[in-house]
Amino acid sequence: MPNSIFDYIGNLDTLLAVIVGACLATGGALVAEIIQDRLGRRRKQRDSARFFGEIITSLDQLFDQALASRTQGDSWGSYTVRLFDVARVEAETYIRNRERLFDIGDMNLRFAIHGHILRFSLPIADLVDRSHKIAALQDRLEEESEGLSETARKAIEGRIERLSSYRDGGFAIAAEQRAESAKVLAQLEQIAGTRFEAKYQTPSA
Repeated sequence: MPNSIFDYIGNLDTLLAVIVGACLATGGALVAEIIQDRLGRRRKQRDSARFFGEIITSLDQLFDQALASRTQGDSWGSYTVRLFDVARVEAETYIRNRERLFDIGDMNLRFAIHGHILRFSLPIADLVDRSHKIAALQDRLEEESEGLSETARKAIEGRIERLSSYRDGGFAIAAEQRAESAKVLAQLEQIAGTRFEAKYQTPSA
């Protein structure tokens, strides 16, 4: 009988050791998974912050180049319009990857990024469209100069003038938003772990 009791106690110790070991293993795995999940979220947030920072920086650089090109020759020449068009295409990269905003934990920063890019890129897309329409109307005036009546000519010229006014308004809105880039980039820098300010130039007045 005593031997049976000792055997029972020994088996109980073994069982307890197995249970404790299993609990420790499960707890350790759970803690490791939590840590890994947090690290993964931080990495995704950092990568997304860098992505959005690069998008905004690229838009800034293209806008600055277009702004500089307006001081040389035709202020709305084909090269200037092409730069704005490339900026429009760059903004479409953001639209295609907009879901990455949810990797940014700060809701206010998500709103700031989204609002800034839209308020910056939409006027640019609009002025590109108006530039193409103006160019088409100007070509028509040149090609049909002899066949157009005075009334038709004045109508086309009036439309060109209105489109030019709207285009200038869109450019002014984009320029105002360009000046806001630094605020958004400063917040992204804290998450991205890199600096963006050295990569863009504040446009001159």
